[in-house]
Amino acid sequence: MASNSIAVHVLMKKGKRGAAAYVHAGCANSASPQHLCELLDVLLNPEKTIDEWETIDWVKWLMAGGRTPDEFSSIVRRYDNATTCGLVWTANFVAYRCRTCGISPCMSLCAECFQKGNHDGHDFNMFRSQAGGACDCGDTSVMKETGFCDRHGPKSQVNKPSAPSDLMCVAEAVMPRIILRLIQHLREHSKPGAPDSYLIAIQDADSFLTMLHDFSAMGAAMRQVMTGALTNPQIYKNLTDCSLESASSSEYHAYMVESKHIYGEAIKSLPNPEPPDEYKYCPSLQEHLVHRTFLEELVFWTVKFEFPQKVVCLLLNMLPDPDYKEALTQAFVLHYSRISMMLERSTDPDTLSNRVVHVSVQLFSNESLAFRMAEHLNLLHVMVISLKYMMSKILLQNTLHDPDKNFHFVVDCALNVMREHCYWPLVSDLNNVLSHRPVAVKFMSDDNLLEMWFAFLSMFQGMNVNLRETSQHVEFEPNTYYAAFSAELEASAYPMWALLSHLSDSSTVELTRRVLNSCQIALQDWLDAIHFTHPHMNDSNQVSFHLPLHRYLSVFMCQAIKHQGLSLKDVLPPRDVLMLIMMHPLRVQVAFYEILRDMWVRNGLQIKGQAMTYVQCNFCNSMVDADLYLLQICATQIPPEIFLTTVIDKFHVMEWMSLAPCVVNDDSFQDGEHDIPMLESCLTFLATLMNIRTNLGVNDTSLSQLEMVTLLCMGDKTHSQLIELMPERCGAGQSRDFEAVLTKVADYKAPNLEASGNMQQGMYVPKPNVWEELYDPIHVLLRAIHRRDFQTSMDRFTEYVQQVSKFKGSGTPWPPFRIPAPCNPAYEDPRKLLCSRVFHAMVFLVLYKAVHGQNVSEHVMALVIYLLEMAVESAEPFDQWSQVCPASRPEPKEIKDKDLNSWYKSDWLSSNLRTVINMIKVEPEPTVVFDSSDSEIEWETSELEGDISDLPVSAAVGGTGSVLMVEGIPIQAYGMHQSSGENYHLALTVPQGEMVVVSSPDSPRQDQAALPSIQHHLAVLAGTEMVPAGSTSSSSSSSSAGTSTSQSALPSIPQHLALLAGTEVVPANNPSLSGASTTDLSVETSYHYMPSASPITLHGAHQQMSLAPHNSSEVLISSSGSRKGLLKNRRRVMAGTSVYPDKVEVNESIISLLLKLHSHLSGNPDSYNPDEPSSSSNFDPSVDSRIGDGPYFVAKLLQRISSLDSLCRENIQETRHRLWPQKQEEGEEEQREKEAKEREDRRRRAKERQQKLMAEFASRQKLFMEKAMETDEEGLAGMDWNEEEGASLLAARREYDCVICSQTTTSAEDKPMGLVVLVQATSILGHKRRNAEQSILPTSEEERQNLRRDDSLASEFDRRVEELGRQFNPLSWLLAVNLGWEGGVHVQTCGHHLHLDCLKSYLKSLRGQQRQQSLAVDRGEYWCPLCRQLANSVLPLSPQLGEGTAIVRSRPASLPSIVFELTNLLTENPPNPVPSSLADAMAKAMEDMTNGTHHKFKQKTSSPTPQSLFLFVSSIARTNLEVELVQRGGSLVTSASSSGHTSGSSSATGLASSTVSDNTLIPLKHKRSCIVPLLHVLAMHGRLLARWPAWHMWQQVAGIRSESRAVALTPYEKEVPLLLRDPTALLTQFILLLPLHLDQTYFSCIVKVLYNLLYFQVVAQLSCHMTEQERAQWHPSDSEQSSSCGNMMSLDEVMALVIGLLEETHLYQLEDLNCSIHEGEMGSSMAVSFQGNRDRVELQVQQLCLPFLRIAALLRHHLYNQALPDITTEQSEFVRLVYYLELVTEGMDWRLFNAAVALNWPTAGNETGHAWCGELVVFVNRSQISARNLLIDQHLTWHQPRLLRLPYLYDKIFQYYHRRQCNQCHSVPREASICLLCGTLVCLKEACCKQSNVCEAVQHAIDCGGGTGMFLVVTSSYIIVIRDKRACLWGSVYLDSFGEEDRELKRGKPLYLSASRYRLLEEQWLSLHFDHTNKKWIWHRDGL
Repeated sequence: MASNSIAVHVLMKKGKRGAAAYVHAGCANSASPQHLCELLDVLLNPEKTIDEWETIDWVKWLMAGGRTPDEFSSIVRRYDNATTCGLVWTANFVAYRCRTCGISPCMSLCAECFQKGNHDGHDFNMFRSQAGGACDCGDTSVMKETGFCDRHGPKSQVNKPSAPSDLMCVAEAVMPRIILRLIQHLREHSKPGAPDSYLIAIQDADSFLTMLHDFSAMGAAMRQVMTGALTNPQIYKNLTDCSLESASSSEYHAYMVESKHIYGEAIKSLPNPEPPDEYKYCPSLQEHLVHRTFLEELVFWTVKFEFPQKVVCLLLNMLPDPDYKEALTQAFVLHYSRISMMLERSTDPDTLSNRVVHVSVQLFSNESLAFRMAEHLNLLHVMVISLKYMMSKILLQNTLHDPDKNFHFVVDCALNVMREHCYWPLVSDLNNVLSHRPVAVKFMSDDNLLEMWFAFLSMFQGMNVNLRETSQHVEFEPNTYYAAFSAELEASAYPMWALLSHLSDSSTVELTRRVLNSCQIALQDWLDAIHFTHPHMNDSNQVSFHLPLHRYLSVFMCQAIKHQGLSLKDVLPPRDVLMLIMMHPLRVQVAFYEILRDMWVRNGLQIKGQAMTYVQCNFCNSMVDADLYLLQICATQIPPEIFLTTVIDKFHVMEWMSLAPCVVNDDSFQDGEHDIPMLESCLTFLATLMNIRTNLGVNDTSLSQLEMVTLLCMGDKTHSQLIELMPERCGAGQSRDFEAVLTKVADYKAPNLEASGNMQQGMYVPKPNVWEELYDPIHVLLRAIHRRDFQTSMDRFTEYVQQVSKFKGSGTPWPPFRIPAPCNPAYEDPRKLLCSRVFHAMVFLVLYKAVHGQNVSEHVMALVIYLLEMAVESAEPFDQWSQVCPASRPEPKEIKDKDLNSWYKSDWLSSNLRTVINMIKVEPEPTVVFDSSDSEIEWETSELEGDISDLPVSAAVGGTGSVLMVEGIPIQAYGMHQSSGENYHLALTVPQGEMVVVSSPDSPRQDQAALPSIQHHLAVLAGTEMVPAGSTSSSSSSSSAGTSTSQSALPSIPQHLALLAGTEVVPANNPSLSGASTTDLSVETSYHYMPSASPITLHGAHQQMSLAPHNSSEVLISSSGSRKGLLKNRRRVMAGTSVYPDKVEVNESIISLLLKLHSHLSGNPDSYNPDEPSSSSNFDPSVDSRIGDGPYFVAKLLQRISSLDSLCRENIQETRHRLWPQKQEEGEEEQREKEAKEREDRRRRAKERQQKLMAEFASRQKLFMEKAMETDEEGLAGMDWNEEEGASLLAARREYDCVICSQTTTSAEDKPMGLVVLVQATSILGHKRRNAEQSILPTSEEERQNLRRDDSLASEFDRRVEELGRQFNPLSWLLAVNLGWEGGVHVQTCGHHLHLDCLKSYLKSLRGQQRQQSLAVDRGEYWCPLCRQLANSVLPLSPQLGEGTAIVRSRPASLPSIVFELTNLLTENPPNPVPSSLADAMAKAMEDMTNGTHHKFKQKTSSPTPQSLFLFVSSIARTNLEVELVQRGGSLVTSASSSGHTSGSSSATGLASSTVSDNTLIPLKHKRSCIVPLLHVLAMHGRLLARWPAWHMWQQVAGIRSESRAVALTPYEKEVPLLLRDPTALLTQFILLLPLHLDQTYFSCIVKVLYNLLYFQVVAQLSCHMTEQERAQWHPSDSEQSSSCGNMMSLDEVMALVIGLLEETHLYQLEDLNCSIHEGEMGSSMAVSFQGNRDRVELQVQQLCLPFLRIAALLRHHLYNQALPDITTEQSEFVRLVYYLELVTEGMDWRLFNAAVALNWPTAGNETGHAWCGELVVFVNRSQISARNLLIDQHLTWHQPRLLRLPYLYDKIFQYYHRRQCNQCHSVPREASICLLCGTLVCLKEACCKQSNVCEAVQHAIDCGGGTGMFLVVTSSYIIVIRDKRACLWGSVYLDSFGEEDRELKRGKPLYLSASRYRLLEEQWLSLHFDHTNKKWIWHRDGL
């Protein structure tokens, strides 16, 4: 041992490379090299820490075998012959998935393989991995070979050589020891200790694991060595078996013994679920784990340590080796059952789940491998047992029905396993393996497996039971339903559809039988367990939405019949069982409608969430559709009368079906207010059963079309919304015919932009034929998550049919319910249910109550008519003649109320339609009396059709009037009269215990003629309340109640009180009272007929009754059209004999009710004419049209009934003649005239009521105004007012409207008005560029090198200021330029005014408001009170603004005299402002503007001086003028023809238009200007700061010699020469220092003088760009020189003077060499040869003079309100501006015009020019280079500021930037964002690049945009806009091929640049409108 130690020591002294070479030689020559084991014992000693760098480095060198590790790595890579990529990634990695190339839905590709593969035109998407994955490129079991890249695939590595044997010999010897060391480390740290002990152990081994990752990355050759060591059992045994250790190494032996002990304890700590006895010997379910390889033990530690990421990636990295893949899969399956235990007890189940799936999805996606695991290791059994075991630990007792008899146990959805979805990895893996057909077949072939599976599903059956809260609102809303629905979808539905996908033909029919058999057994066991033995067990207050066993039965039955040829009887359970099976899905349906009708409202919002989830697109196929199919089967197999009676009972509408007085017991399920909604629900449910063909035979294409139409009818949808919302069969994916169906039913509406700037996405809208032929309201109701969605679809349908004139009526069309498609022949038509006598009785009752004044909604009527129409449509043809005799038999004497099965003798529809129901026997009810101890009476507000203001609210009651007695209670007799003068004497007598009937004294009991103007009945209520006994609908007429067989029916005018015929029976508590749905009133009387009685008179033309009740009873006011007005009272039920009548006289048939309903809906008696079906309705005349209103559909139904048989046709005619006999006698014309007159009378009365109301309103308004005027007059009376003086003052001064107090006043010193403005900093001007071409956002290194950031105006200005600062006195150069190119202050206004005092109050109120999160009120922000635009300051309005006169001293005629006057004005000291409110406001405005930008932009000197402050003030004016010019497009060209590149901008359209689409431009309204008020504020402060002789500068510019100035220039050497001063800056200075209301002549003088200076500057600059030869051509001849002295009126003269003077200096010496360079810098405008071509030089002069002329023109336009000239072309801009500015006033020949014509010299031009050039010569002689730099680039053509040009494909941006490092922190940002102004990459929302606690994006927005930044977030494709302290998500400028955004790149489809959106973004930036156009701002708090 000692000698070995010495040898190792000697060996290590050789150094790493020498020792490695020695070891390599030994390994190459011998299988067991000398000294290697001893060396490894030293290096890999477990006593040393595993992450020791020296050890790891030694191992790398040993592996290299004498080479360097890098050399070894590169050599090994050469022999990488792997055919698959296998790149492993973790969460958030960006990968690709191509559905065109994929075989498995789980396939994925890395970006490199995807880019190198051919996927053009494929259906692919980019995605961000959630759990991690691996690249499948080259794997033929996962994807097609056509999608492989050129590096992978079976054919890619054919000619690759294999590695030499000696290359890997050391690796083969060393690798097992390396893996052993890792195993030892994991064993050591497996003892339970600190909470993060496992995490720490993996962190400690990080460097060691990194080394193994590096080895794996060397390629297939090294991976083969690693997998060999991992999978060799002998190696594992040799290195881990302690018995094999020699005694000499006793220390190491002891360590290994201890290690093995720790390992054994660790195995015991990870138990597996208890398997069934028959599977105990399954290798993967054994209690004691036995590991045979390093790989198996490493997988064990991976599970034990909860799948550490780095170990998982290491295991997956070697998957390209096929043998290793199988070994890893076996090891994974061996530990699979234990993984479920880990998931259950993990503290972070979400992360663990993702990592488990990261492994399993790679292993189980291979079909052959998955099948081998199922065959040999019982993988399916392991999965099901694991799932079942996990759920068995969280069971609780089911509470359905009677809990005492319920022995079923379900999962507890509130526990962690369900809430955290701990089962998700197991279910995901099961779905994955079941997607392989052999595995699925094996699953369904094993009865034991199916039994276990359905036992597992039984744990979900009936889970999460909801109990209806009836007393008070639930205190805490549970959120367990999320877990329940997710569990059923993932653990039940997904496997169900996976299995079903393999049962596509008759070859697998036996598998389906097995599944159905197991399912029925499980279902029967479940019914027994919950003790559900009878279908009528009460369950009305509870429901569970979760019935997976029912749904498996339903879905597999459907599949067996549709695709496998089985008949219904082959798969149906027995009828008695079927009845039991039906009840729970039916209960779910009923509960669904109960929830929608707010009957579960006390259970909170979560119960509505369950109802909506039940029909949501991801669940509906698996839940509601399956339930409906099962119920449709039950409806055809269970006797119709039983099925219908059950449905009626479960929907709680049986009580409503009664004709007895409505009595509601205390223990009833629902209040009366839910009767009609539940009736509507019941009918909707029946219509759904009849109509839906989802599983009854419709093909997939038609079903896809129906689903898509349903979505589109509820609203226009984007392509992604359609894909997302289309119902899916759990993982089945998008339908193959999706695009074809979409093209068929929808039109694409391209994305556009509204004028307001709102952005639309590409939408699909229904084609016109969809509304006419395909729109199915029943299916919309089935799929509508919110009921408002159905109403939206109906509104859209109505809008369409009215647009195309298919419906012209004023009413609303009925829903176009469709006749359903034929069923599959294997099924009976569910419409057979409608041929039941029970249904016919149900129809009769609904029609009867609709016709006789009950509050039956039109939707209920529509549903009943539709159902009856389907009944007629599907009626079986009977032998008519054999039925005649039975039909003519007398009806039974007694028909029991609510016994609907006894109403008709048979199911023969024709007979039942004609059968007249005469009398109904009513069951006696217990007496209901009012509880006298409870005086609470609830009133609901009446909604009156008429004008209630005209009616008295009470009627006088005579104290001595006659008394009526009801049960001993005295009732006063009321006197009423008819206001129209028609007196009806009515008898009102109440015999004790009987019912009052009101009739005409002489009305006969039978054969009564039709009564004119009949509408209402009267009834007396028990508590002495009186109400109209009938009600009318909102239509023009209603049918009378209770007519006998011979009585005339519907009256035509509803406005008059109706009289009864004398035979009617009117219960006083008729539910039709006042249109309410129910009533709680009852009368203890019997029905009694009185032919005459004491007369009472009716009062009220509009049927409003006002009664003075007796004994303090309440008065009920009602009307014919009111829907409310219902009196509610608490009552108690008393035992005793009922005094209700036991019979109700009806005398109606279904046909008679349909005829009356038609008349009722159309508003005309006898409106149905079978010969003219369209005469009384508005509808499409086509036969099959479903477009029409109520009368249309009723008429359509009557026509169908007529065609049913001759008996029906004759019965319809007979019934019409019986009901309206007078119709035949009266002439048609007379009847129409009568009806028209009555309608006209109604309109007249309504108009009179309206006029009366309006007159009353007007009189009140007039009275108010008179009082207000009196107050104003009193206030004005005391004022001493000079009328003439006031008139002149008002004419001179402008008035403003205050938007707060609404007063119109002038602005005064003491009470100033202000203009609402927004002050903000901007760097727009600084982004002007020399190059006319738009800069490109770089997406490659070449483009990045070409991106110039130094050619901007801001960069040029910084260089110029730096040069001026070095050469001149700050007091001089500060007045020679303007600031504001970066961070300049811009002021904009919405144009509204307010008093400053009002603003103070407004701001104070804003500060007091609690919620002003979107405003920084403390910084002065507020919303404009009128237009709600953001503002943060106010510009005071000087009183001078409105004055009509300007300062004109004597209006001098000559230019020199004007110059003299201006000198005097500048010489006068400006008066100090008098302290006033106006002065204070102006100071505050200036302070706001000063605070509006950042400090570094305010001044260029270290300390403030008057000159630096004045520079800031004057620059504000310049900035606003320049920004306006930019917004006008960079020039003043106004014609649309100027949309191309102009001389002053890259685009002349600017912001004069807003893009609506890529090809359409619409103009934007021009911004309101605030230049003049702004100049007033700036001028006041500018004059205060001007403490230097400004007049002196004016004299210099004008060329006037100052007497006080010395001739020598020495004191002025540090002053900036005039030829280097900015003329525009001088213009703004003079304007601010002179009075703003100067006469226009003075302004023109200033412009003329400055133009002279500008002209000389431009000429001097151009001369610097000439060669010596070119300059020589401009030298004048001697004669010209002598004759033109002092003129300076031509280009030649000026150029000659300038060149002559400057040639004396050395300025031109270097120009000849650098001319070409500077030409390039000058841009296209300068790159012109000056080879003596005066025309070209002239054009250059004009072009360089234009910027000054534009600013001057804008100033003139604003100051003097003169319209700008209409400039139509770019070429005419210069001449038009020169004339506009009066530089030239006389017309001339165009050929003679040039820039020199505009020169106007107040003194001798030659002398002035000499003086200017002399100053420059002095500076040139002092600093030639600086002078040249300042002069050569003084005037440049700057092009419009633009955003960077983006590439068309977003993928170019994403691939280049998403992994790019930040330039500051050099890390890859999580949300990499690119500035669209300069292309800088910033770290968004990260602390790494913070400066002064400000994040990088915010700081960059300040530096680059003056506080405004636009950033493209690479990882989401969205634009983030930062504006000062706010930020917002602007939207995306990249859309997919369907015109949609892809926020966060979730869909991953290819994105393309939307040019219109990008233009909109640019326009909003240039117009500074971000604050106004974007509303969703947040405070970024410097955190972006």
